[in-house]
Amino acid sequence: MSEKYELLYGNTNKVLKINAESGERYTVESGAMVSMSDVFEVKAKTGGLGKTLGRMFSGESMFIQHFIAKGSGELLLAPQFLGDIEKVKMDGSRNYRLGKSSFLASTSEIEVKTKSGGFNGMLSGEGIIQMEASGIGTLFISAYGAIHEKEIGVGETYIVDSDHLVLWDSQMKYSTELISGFFGSIAGGEGLICKFNGPGTVWIQTRNPKNMLQPSK
Repeated sequence: MSEKYELLYGNTNKVLKINAESGERYTVESGAMVSMSDVFEVKAKTGGLGKTLGRMFSGESMFIQHFIAKGSGELLLAPQFLGDIEKVKMDGSRNYRLGKSSFLASTSEIEVKTKSGGFNGMLSGEGIIQMEASGIGTLFISAYGAIHEKEIGVGETYIVDSDHLVLWDSQMKYSTELISGFFGSIAGGEGLICKFNGPGTVWIQTRNPKNMLQPSK
């Protein structure tokens, strides 16, 4: 018997396979669908003007899609970048903030909405508005490169380059600043770091998407 959620292929080319049953609903980032059985009804949703504008500020796609299974079948999803996919089981005890382009999909019990990132969010490159996931279910995140999970202890401070952020506990306190010795553009996000104060967990991508998008010299 197949597993409910399967992560296919190696870490650099992972594809998520969902073996859906009739009546199940999945929230999916627009453009992530690779292929599917002919049993799904697909609905696009912007989430209203406020949420649409928020996703534009945060660098996320303007649309998400809802896949509703009308029978048993498979749904294959792939992220924007070559890299890892992870399943995050959520029990409702904590919410998570998501980095740019890290949301891939979620079960219907998970609510993904926009939250103010404040001044830290603007500087960190995650936008004035950030995405936050809450509820009980399964969240699927993706990254450019591998995903490294870092547990930060009580009273510990841990520094992450802002372009490498994938997911972090919403209750964690953090500050954003230019790293000493760098004079990068705030708009470009160069030389920006986030200082997280534990306890909590941060998921980090091992590659920087900006390096891939920059034209070769």
